[in-house]
Amino acid sequence: MAFDPSLLRPLFPILSQPAYEHPLTYLDNAATTQKPLAVLDAIQNYYRTGNANVHRGAHFLSDRATNQFEHARHTLAHFLQAPEQSHIIWTKGATEAINMVAYGLEHVLAKGDEILITSLEHHANLVPWQQLAFRTGARLRVLPLTSSGEWEAEFAHYFSDRTRIFAATQISNAIGTTTPMQTMLDLAKQQGAFTLVDGAQAVAHYPVNVSELDCDFYVFSGHKMYGPTGIGVLYGKQHALEVLIPYQTGGEMVRHVSHQATEFNVLPYRLEAGTPNIEGVIGLAAACDFLSAQDRSALLAWEQSLAHHVYTRLHKEGGIELHSPENSTTLVSLSVPNVHLLDLNAYLDSQGVAVRAGSHCAHPLMAQLGVSGTLRASFACYNTLKEADRFCDVLIDAIDLLNDE
Repeated sequence: MAFDPSLLRPLFPILSQPAYEHPLTYLDNAATTQKPLAVLDAIQNYYRTGNANVHRGAHFLSDRATNQFEHARHTLAHFLQAPEQSHIIWTKGATEAINMVAYGLEHVLAKGDEILITSLEHHANLVPWQQLAFRTGARLRVLPLTSSGEWEAEFAHYFSDRTRIFAATQISNAIGTTTPMQTMLDLAKQQGAFTLVDGAQAVAHYPVNVSELDCDFYVFSGHKMYGPTGIGVLYGKQHALEVLIPYQTGGEMVRHVSHQATEFNVLPYRLEAGTPNIEGVIGLAAACDFLSAQDRSALLAWEQSLAHHVYTRLHKEGGIELHSPENSTTLVSLSVPNVHLLDLNAYLDSQGVAVRAGSHCAHPLMAQLGVSGTLRASFACYNTLKEADRFCDVLIDAIDLLNDE
C-alpha cells in the first residue's frame, strides 16, 4: 500500500521502548492512542512560554494563553467543519459532554417521552440517558442488532412521535460495528428529536463533517485521537446549545452576578465554567493539526487492512470466536471458549503485546453476544504488519498453552 507507518513511528517516542524485554506492540488504541511529538511539544511550550489563565488577565502571558486557547477552538471548528467556532465547547471528554447534554435537556422531557439509543452503546452513552429517564419518567428504548450482529432491515418503527432524544455511537468501541448514522439521524429529525452522535471511536480514523451529518450534538475525547487525556469536545448547533441548562455554574460562564440573580454569558462560555484544561485544549489542537497533515484516506485504509489481516488469520484458526465485522473496521474483537480472557491478556502482556480484555464498558452488548467480554486488538496509524502478525502469533501460542493446562 502507499502508506508506510514506519515514517510516522519516530514521531511517537513511547513506541521505541521495550516491554518486559520484548518490543512493545501497542494495540490498545481504541482505549487511548499514543501522542506524537507535536502534541508533547505544544503542551510543554505552553508551560514554558505562555502559562497563565485565559480571558481573565490583562497582561502579556494571559493574552498569549488566551490567543492560543481561542485559536485552538478555531482549529477544532475547522477540523469538524463546524460553521462557527462558538459551537465548540471544551469538556473533559465524551463522557462529560454527554452528561452535559443529558442534564441540560432534562427540562424538555416529560413522562412518557422516549429516549432512543442503540445496543452498541458504551456506558457513557447509556447510563446518562438511563438516569435521565429515571428522573423524568421518560422511557429509554434500545434499537438492537439482530442475533447475527446486523441491523434490522426495517428499523424506522423505533422512531415515533414520542422520540425526544436520539443518541448513538458512530462506531462500536467493543466490536467495531458501524452505525447507519445518516439514516438514523434523518429518522430522528423527522420526529423532531434532539440528536447526539458519539464520535469517540470515529474521529481518529474518519474525517468528520458535522454540517453534513446535521446532528444537534457531536461529542468525542481527545485522548483517542492522539491528543491529551482530560480534554474533549461538545459540538452543538447554536439553537441546541442555547436550549441546554448549564451543567456547571461558577466563574467564566457569567456576564453579571448579584446576590439576587445571575446573567449567564454568551456561547461558548456559558457552558464552560471554571478554569479550563488550557494545556489540553492546546494539545488537542496540535493533534488535529497532526491528523490534518496526513492523508486520512491512506491512514484509514492502512488501519482497516491490519484489522482485516488479523481477522483473516484468526478466522482460519479453530476455536476462536470473532465478534467484529470482517471488513471496514479498525479493530478485532474475539473470545475463546473455555479460555479466560484475562489469562490470554496476561500472556500477551508478558510478551510485550498490549491489548484490552473485558466488557469494554458495554455490558448489555456483551450479554447480547453471550459472552462475559472480549479480547480486543485495535489499530492506529503507527502500527505495522509485523505487529499485527506478532499479535496473532502470540495469541495462538497463548491459546495452545492454556488449552494444554
